[in-house]
Amino acid sequence: MLRKIGSFVALLLLSLRVQADGVGVVLSGGGAKGLYHIGVLEALEENGIPIDYVAGTSMGSIIAAMYAAGYAPAEMRSIVSSGVVKEWVSGRIDPNRYMSYYRQLGSNPSFLSVRVNLENPAGERLQFPTNLISSTQIDLALIELFAPATAASNGDFDRLMVPFLCVASDMNHRRPVVMRSGDLSVAIRSSMSIPLVFKPVSIDSMLLYDGGIYDNFPWKPLDAEFHPDLIIGSICTAGNTPPGENSNIMDQAFMLAMQDTDYTLPEQRSVTIRRAVGVSMLDFDQAEAIMNAGYEDAMAVMPQLLEKVGDRRDSAWFAERRRVFREKCPPLVFNDYDLEGLKPDQRDYLRDFLHMNRRTPGVQRPMAFDELRNNLFEVLADGNLTMDFPKVHYDSISGGYSFGTRLRTRPNFKITIGGNVSSTAFNQAYIGIGYRWIGRVSQQLGADLYLGPLYTWGSLGGRTDFYAIEPLFIDYSYNFSVSNFRHGYFGNISRIRNAEQVKSSESFLSVGLGLPLTHRSVVALRANVGHVNYRYDSEELFADDTDLSRFSFFGIRAGLARNTLDKFLYPRRGSELYLSAIYINGKDKFEPWNAEKFLSHEPRQWFGGRFTWNKFFDLPQSSWFSFGLNVDAVYTNQPAFQTESATLMAMPEYAPVSHARMVFMPDYRSDRFVAGGIMPTFDLMPNFFFRTGFYAMFRRKRDFNPLDEPDKRWHYISEASLVYHSPIGPVSLSLTKYDLKDWKNMYLTFNFGYAIFAPKGTFY
Repeated sequence: MLRKIGSFVALLLLSLRVQADGVGVVLSGGGAKGLYHIGVLEALEENGIPIDYVAGTSMGSIIAAMYAAGYAPAEMRSIVSSGVVKEWVSGRIDPNRYMSYYRQLGSNPSFLSVRVNLENPAGERLQFPTNLISSTQIDLALIELFAPATAASNGDFDRLMVPFLCVASDMNHRRPVVMRSGDLSVAIRSSMSIPLVFKPVSIDSMLLYDGGIYDNFPWKPLDAEFHPDLIIGSICTAGNTPPGENSNIMDQAFMLAMQDTDYTLPEQRSVTIRRAVGVSMLDFDQAEAIMNAGYEDAMAVMPQLLEKVGDRRDSAWFAERRRVFREKCPPLVFNDYDLEGLKPDQRDYLRDFLHMNRRTPGVQRPMAFDELRNNLFEVLADGNLTMDFPKVHYDSISGGYSFGTRLRTRPNFKITIGGNVSSTAFNQAYIGIGYRWIGRVSQQLGADLYLGPLYTWGSLGGRTDFYAIEPLFIDYSYNFSVSNFRHGYFGNISRIRNAEQVKSSESFLSVGLGLPLTHRSVVALRANVGHVNYRYDSEELFADDTDLSRFSFFGIRAGLARNTLDKFLYPRRGSELYLSAIYINGKDKFEPWNAEKFLSHEPRQWFGGRFTWNKFFDLPQSSWFSFGLNVDAVYTNQPAFQTESATLMAMPEYAPVSHARMVFMPDYRSDRFVAGGIMPTFDLMPNFFFRTGFYAMFRRKRDFNPLDEPDKRWHYISEASLVYHSPIGPVSLSLTKYDLKDWKNMYLTFNFGYAIFAPKGTFY
């Protein structure tokens, strides 16, 4: 009798132990909290727990789908740790990374911009956003991750490496939708469409939002579809918790939209791994800590799991299962493209810039995913176009993928507002207007106006981008500027001995032609014609007004520029290089203070060349320290003008810091000089750093000295700045010192925004 009882107990215990094909894993939603699941999967595989079915919602659906598509937990951890997921959900396509430099020439101090569609009827002209974050980055990321698996499974999620399902919310019919087949990337995109944050996905009559609205923990669909013997649940949220007063706006919006979810698994055949991860939905900065928390919690319940799972697998078994499935996944190479939503000439223009066509008419050019993505981001980075979720399909006959999407042009009229707020007189208000349209070529017209008590300038012009054998651009503009240094030294905290009070203004027409050499370099030819006025104190002893010199000129410049800087003001990484040659021809006119017209006209012409290089280095051994290098060299044979002051004002200047362009310092102007500096930088926190700079200039000896002191050929600048890059512009506090022999020539300046200076008509 005892033997029979013992056998019955043994059979009962065995019935509670699971065979290898009976383990289902379900992963909850939670945004960035969902990275917790990667650590859980890592612990399960490490301990040989077989995973036979997976299901998830929102971020849980992404992790579950990656597992089903053959990604190892270690691969997932590597992808997340690289920071790319944070980039995907940022909604921002970084122009410095993806946009060709020739399309970025010129900068403005923009704080905000408003777009108006002049082609729409009244009442529909202002366009307001339908979601907070653009999904373009994550749309293409999902295609890269899952399109090959969709092709390998022929759209049947049961034929993935591990059978998979996810849940989305159909807001038209007010119900959850279980996604079991189709395009895997579309299913995941539907499941993670957080209301207000991302644009929903439309499929047939359904408008699909984040699955967490109706079911944030889809264990019941997993149980109903796959009937696993054991369910392992990974939950990274506090459950059905209402938003708190400290919850951010995105978390509040999503939690208010969510209905209660059943997080209670069947007790006899389940194990729950759970932690209320304390980060917001889009806080991916703590990715490592979140993944480690999942691993630790899974290891804590591992004895309980090992009791329930009898048939375990080794690492070789997991690796072989992945290898077999991933060998079925065709490489992600595209050979067919369909761009909808555009006029025929717009479509032709974009196909040229996206490099979709071969030179043979009607033949489309194969592209690997990385190239296609980079080309798409190239045309989307300037914000003038938007793209719907692409449709990707694998053709087994051609062995390639087709890519189809709908592109839309954004409102074509833009108003931009910005400027610079300063502790000195270098305050500026900026307003810009622009109108752009795309046909067989891209055209833009615009006007920019910078108004300030010290420095005012404006520009009116346009640009045409077109595609011949290679991309080309032509720009044309009228420019004017006024620099008034006659009202003080602007921020000085000690006596000043190396600056003069002068005023200059210029007005010129400019035409340029350029083409890219590489993604971040451009070669350009530019011609300017106009005049510049120099007004300065008269050299006559009893003069009670200023003298005036006017230089009417024609100039031409050929130049090469390469730029990889992360910011155009106070950069932290990258480099810039400018190499150019110029020719200037014109007339120097002179009007003394007591005359009513120009008394003399002298011809002037010269050639010149300039080399400028700035480079910012990160040190592999240090995460908080870096340094930059500056090199600047000029050679011209500029002749003397009729007065010494006009000669100096026309000369090139060495201005490695912004403040050096806010005062007129004769010491740092010369027709020939070599200069350079170093810029040690100390990171204090993200986007906030302390930068020092030490610069030296060696210039040609002069035949005259405007400050009536012995001529010195070496001159120095030192600066210490606290810089914070805010979302709308840099904030800086700078202490700047010119020359080193005493405590004179020291300035303290605060700036919020972009201190931008007009291009010079004579180039240097």
